[in-house]
Amino acid sequence: MTNSIVRRLIGLLAAVFLSFSLIAVASSTPAWAANNNETAYRYFVKKGLKGYQSAGIVGNFIQESGSPINPRANQPNGPGRGIAQWSEGARWDQLVAWARKQGRNPNTLGVQLDYTWRELTTVPAYGLASLRSSGNVTQATQVFMAKFERCGRCESAARVRYAQQVLRRYGGGPISPAPETALPTLRKGSKGSAVTTAQYLLRSRGHRIAADGVFGTKTHHAVVAFQRSRKLNPDGIIGSKTWSALLPTLSRGDKGEAVKGLQKELNASGSKLKVDGVFGAATNAAVRSYQGRVKLARDGIVGRNTWGSLID
Repeated sequence: MTNSIVRRLIGLLAAVFLSFSLIAVASSTPAWAANNNETAYRYFVKKGLKGYQSAGIVGNFIQESGSPINPRANQPNGPGRGIAQWSEGARWDQLVAWARKQGRNPNTLGVQLDYTWRELTTVPAYGLASLRSSGNVTQATQVFMAKFERCGRCESAARVRYAQQVLRRYGGGPISPAPETALPTLRKGSKGSAVTTAQYLLRSRGHRIAADGVFGTKTHHAVVAFQRSRKLNPDGIIGSKTWSALLPTLSRGDKGEAVKGLQKELNASGSKLKVDGVFGAATNAAVRSYQGRVKLARDGIVGRNTWGSLID
């Protein structure tokens, strides 16, 4: 066999090997590496949700599973699975059983989107009605976060930011402005209803101070102690980070000092509630009424936006 023939055979074998290598690489690319964000956004729009509501869902999924959203995402050392990080041993197991009953792979985007819609349309507590009544991308994101995701450390601001990015990229329209929800900065010497509410919140965390609306020495010391317990800068000033750590999410059935602070704020906005620390039917109705007046989602859940709108 001549050298030229050998060289030709080697070249041919190399070309064949390269072709198979490229095919192998292409086939090893995971399905979720395509732009699942847009797929999910379009899916919920086709279900009848508005663009900003669909973006709110996808913004949550990005926070839960990464971008692009990943149906194979597993929570490190935790039970979360899939784009919504459903908990293994609970909702994830239900998803798997539902998918397998239909002969479908639970680790695919289509199945997880279908199951999300199934949960939204069959379980009222997961908040489809509240999502549909939301008025902008911020509200939609926070409704889905509170009602559907029910997360521990939610990172609300990140979810909203992702949702806004999704809406800008795929919605092709302006983002509706959110209601004013800025919180005041409080420090020693401050006075007023915001201080009273902060004091009730500190009392709910075990600090024995009067809720008198005066930011004096005892309140300052309580704030410093609370900040240290949360590894915040112990400067005694209630700014954005301290408010975020201090504000609870409240809903019907809750009780305690934080609820008293809420009831005081609602009364200052026109309600006539008994300040008894019980989040019952009357308080729930007052919260929903207030949320409607200021164009927040009327879900009866007092989260960062509702607190921020109430506290002046």
